[in-house]
Amino acid sequence: MTASAKEPPLQQVISDLFRDFDGDEVGGKHAMRGFNFQVWHAVLEALRAHRTGKDYAVVLEWQQDVAVLNSSSAPTGVRFVQLKKHESSTHWKLHHLIKPEKADAEVIAANDGVASGDGAAPSTTETSSAGKSGKGEKASKGKTPKKPKQSFLAKLYVHRRRFKELAQSRLEFASDAKFEIPDGAGIMSMLSSVELSALDAPVRMELETRLREQLQLPAGEAVDLSDFALVVSDCPVNDAHKYLAGELAEMQLGSELSLSGSATMLAVLVIASYVNLRAGSGRFAKNFEELLGRAVTRKDIAHYLDAANEQTIPTQDKIQFVINRLTFEGAPFPLINGMNREVSRACVDVTNRGGPVPLVAAYLKDLYARNSEYNSFPRATDMFAAWLEDFQKLAFPEAHLYKREYLYCLMSMITQDANPTKQLPLVPSGAQPEDRK
Repeated sequence: MTASAKEPPLQQVISDLFRDFDGDEVGGKHAMRGFNFQVWHAVLEALRAHRTGKDYAVVLEWQQDVAVLNSSSAPTGVRFVQLKKHESSTHWKLHHLIKPEKADAEVIAANDGVASGDGAAPSTTETSSAGKSGKGEKASKGKTPKKPKQSFLAKLYVHRRRFKELAQSRLEFASDAKFEIPDGAGIMSMLSSVELSALDAPVRMELETRLREQLQLPAGEAVDLSDFALVVSDCPVNDAHKYLAGELAEMQLGSELSLSGSATMLAVLVIASYVNLRAGSGRFAKNFEELLGRAVTRKDIAHYLDAANEQTIPTQDKIQFVINRLTFEGAPFPLINGMNREVSRACVDVTNRGGPVPLVAAYLKDLYARNSEYNSFPRATDMFAAWLEDFQKLAFPEAHLYKREYLYCLMSMITQDANPTKQLPLVPSGAQPEDRK
C-alpha cells in the first residue's frame, strides 16, 4: 500500500465510518457529505479505472487537480483533470476559461511552465532586483517585465509541456456546469463535452493565441490542442456518495466482486476517506515513490473493497459458519448446542474493552498465530481441541470462568478474522505454552 505512516489504520477508518453510518444518523450524513467535489470526483476516477482491470494510480497532486496514471509502477500515460465548480452561473463561457485569473496575490511558480520551455527558473537578477534597489517597485519599473497571469486553460496546458516526453497525455477541464461554445460565425451552443482540437478554426486560433501569450511560448513552439477537452463531470455536487455507490454496484455486474448494499456504501466512504487524507498531504514529493503517497492505486482499492465487505458480515454469521463445519464433522451435539447458546454473549463480551474477554481472545489469537493457524489439522474439531489444550496450559487466571463452548465461539471469530478480533490487547511476552508433543 502507499499509505502514509501518519494515516490511521484501515480498520480504524472503517470502524469510525461504519459506526457513524450504522448508528448515528447525523454522523452518517456528516461522513457522507464531508468530502468536497474534488474528492468525490477522484473516487469516481478510481472506480472507473478499477473497472478496466488494468493497473493505475489516481494522484491528488494539488488537492483540486487529479492525475490518472496508467500504471502505479512505470506510467507511460497520464490524464490531468482540473476541477472547478461554477459558483455563480449555470454555464461557462469560453472566454471565462481563457481569461487570466484576477487574484493579485497569485504568482507563477518556477515549475509551472516558463517562456524558455525547458523548465528553467527565473534568474537571480530578476528575482532580486527590487530588493537591491532599496526603493521597492519604483526602482524595478521598466527593468523586469511582469509575467502575464494565467487562465484556467493555460495552467492546465502547463502539464502538456512539462510531461511532453510521455507517450500519451490528456488534459481535461471538468466542472459541474456546461460550456457555451461559439462556432466560426459566433453562434453559441451549450455542450457537455468539447474537444478543443475540434473547435472551428477562428475560435481555435484565438485560443492558441491566448495560450501563447499567457505562457510566453517561443515562436517556434506549436500549441498542441489534441487530447484537450472540456467536460461536465458525471459526479454530482450533491449526494455524490449515492451516485458513486450506484457506480460501484454497476461495476460488480459480470465481475467476481459481490458486495452487499451496506458494504457498497461503506466501500465508497472508505475510498473517499483515504483520497481525502492523501489530498491533504502537503509534503513535497521528490520522486515518483513519494508522489504515490498522494495516490490511491489498484492494490489500495482492492484492499478497501475487501475490507468493507468483511466489515458488513455479522460476527454471529461467521461463528455460525464454524458451527456448521463442526456439525458436518460430527462434533458432539452438546458442544454444538452449547456454542449456539453462547454465541450472543461472546459477541457482546468481546467488544467490551473494559472487560476480561478481549484479553482472553488476545491469548487465543496469539496461540493461533504462533502455531501457524494449526494448519496441520485437516479437521476443525481436532484443531479446536488442540487449541483449547494449549490455552489451558497457559494457566490463564480466569480461564475457569469460561466454558469450552464459549471459548470455541471466540476461536471461531479468530479463524474467520471477525472484526472484534482484529484489534485486541497486547499479550505479555513469554506467555507461551510448553511445546505440544
